[in-house]
Amino acid sequence: MEPIWSGALVRISHWNQVTSTNDPTAHAEVVAIRRAAEYLKNFDLSGAELYTSCEPCPMCLAAAYWARIKMIHFGNSRKDAARHQFDDEFIYQEIPKENSQRTIPIEQLERDEAYKVFCEWDLKEDKIRY
Repeated sequence: MEPIWSGALVRISHWNQVTSTNDPTAHAEVVAIRRAAEYLKNFDLSGAELYTSCEPCPMCLAAAYWARIKMIHFGNSRKDAARHQFDDEFIYQEIPKENSQRTIPIEQLERDEAYKVFCEWDLKEDKIRY
């Protein structure tokens, strides 16, 4: 079963393209979301359902939330995937850790300078919220 985005009258099917494109983010779910958004010319896929062969990894799950997918249907569980060397449990365990405790440490820099960009965004009159 390939991941499919299914909307009003649209059905978009895609597959994992990580190795064929050398893009670590080109999981099938992400590719399908990208193609659906491109086709619909809209980043908001509210009402869409995502069908996938496996329970989404944390990245794909986050992409589905950002796209406002209403439902995800999957075949294999993440435990099934782990038995075949597609183990993302490590990432699920990393997410709730404090930044300094993660395997890839995360450090905040120049917060005051960076925060000015948010303040400028708040004042922007032609912004598109997402």
